[in-house]
Amino acid sequence: MSSARPNRDAFWTRRTVMLIALLLVFRVVMLLVNPTGLHGDEAQYWAWSREPAFGYYSKPPGIAWVIAATTAVFGHDEWAVRLASPLLHTGSAVFTALTARRLWGAKAGWLAAASYALMPGVSLSASLISTDALLLFFVTLAVFAWVSLRESGHWTDALLLGVAVGCGMMSKYAMMFVLPALVGAVLLEPRTRAALLGWKGLASACVAGLILLPNLIWNARNSFATVKHTGDNANMSGGLGLNPGEVLEFIGGQFGVFGPLAFPLLIVALWHWRRSRGLPLWFVVAVLSPLLVISLQALLSRANANWAAAAYGIAPLLLAGWAITSRRAMLWTLAAIGINAIFAIAGPLVMMSPAQMDRMGLAGTVERLRGWPETAARLRTAAIDAGAETIAVDNRLLFYDLLYYGMEDTADLRMWRFEPELNNHAELTRPLEIGADRVLLVSYYSDYAPYFAADFESLTRIGEVEIPLGGGDPRKLTLYRADGYLGPRERTDR
Repeated sequence: MSSARPNRDAFWTRRTVMLIALLLVFRVVMLLVNPTGLHGDEAQYWAWSREPAFGYYSKPPGIAWVIAATTAVFGHDEWAVRLASPLLHTGSAVFTALTARRLWGAKAGWLAAASYALMPGVSLSASLISTDALLLFFVTLAVFAWVSLRESGHWTDALLLGVAVGCGMMSKYAMMFVLPALVGAVLLEPRTRAALLGWKGLASACVAGLILLPNLIWNARNSFATVKHTGDNANMSGGLGLNPGEVLEFIGGQFGVFGPLAFPLLIVALWHWRRSRGLPLWFVVAVLSPLLVISLQALLSRANANWAAAAYGIAPLLLAGWAITSRRAMLWTLAAIGINAIFAIAGPLVMMSPAQMDRMGLAGTVERLRGWPETAARLRTAAIDAGAETIAVDNRLLFYDLLYYGMEDTADLRMWRFEPELNNHAELTRPLEIGADRVLLVSYYSDYAPYFAADFESLTRIGEVEIPLGGGDPRKLTLYRADGYLGPRERTDR
């Protein structure tokens, strides 16, 4: 018996390492051969990475810093911009496995790592660069440090917890969803209270605060732009009308994030959390907090499926803890992992063939990633033909994609502002300057001509650019020659 357990642990450890390593290799290869361009949000993060700061209009600075790191080493191709994402998810899978192993053993470590690394949301996130990859990395690191601290009480674990929370907040403010569970554990759970209610807890809080402090200072110097934007995302200004359809759409999205079978099993695991050996109640709270809060937000306003992403840094642990309680639970969990594995492999492979995507009727899911080099080339020609010194656009995502694909090689690229109040980072840092002449105005929106006419001394429509994207839905942009920019003004009809 004494040698059987180490042998079993070694077997499951090898399987865990093999799974994580193979997925990393597969995902990096998929990045290298990915035919799609950058989404506007990805291009925006890349643009931020070229101007290092402690904050940006809509996000803390973490995402820009990791892109700056990968592009400094590998250049600025799309795959290099996105490279941090599969690396971060690999790290998250490792910390998830280590946490489950510490709680329940090596087999649970494999189950937790597989549940995390193969979830559809992670598979999608690993193919692009987003703040969720960074957030989940620090959530899983914080949970690992938390569990280790409960077990050992070491100073290193306390300091690591502070680093994880602080860096998580510098990545995405949704890291705050972990804090209520952590505070609750300190107050009500003896082991966490013993570990953190004292100098170690104070050190953790100080480390987290010191890491976050530069971003708070940046916000204070920029009218708390990021904090305000985060509040605006809640979109509560329209009153408190109830939107049950939004709630159903949000909950339905969680099947796509965690898996079509894995998400129902997660609900079962939450219901039977007491059966999971050694699973703290506060892990359950940490999973439920973002799901319930964002569900409430969806009911009152709107919510995107990924806004509860923080829950999925801990959810694989709950699923693994439940799986080891019975043979039936184990079989259901393995089935869920198998289904997710099919999506994890098939999805990226299908995306490698634009023609296959079109035949399957999936062109609409990737149209925002297509045709950007062609779009930039057409607009460069139009700018030269118009003798434009400045190119101004009316859409944030359009601005950043054109910036990434070299529009500034032809003319100064600027952001036209719909109203005096700032709405994005491009408006904050690259607004169209009052008095600008010889402007090629590129409009993403089809009904903005009256606003342009009010903002310029002269405006002439000079044509359209239409870029095929597959699936019969082209990108259409309207072009104007504009002179004498008067500046943004209040709109009474929008």
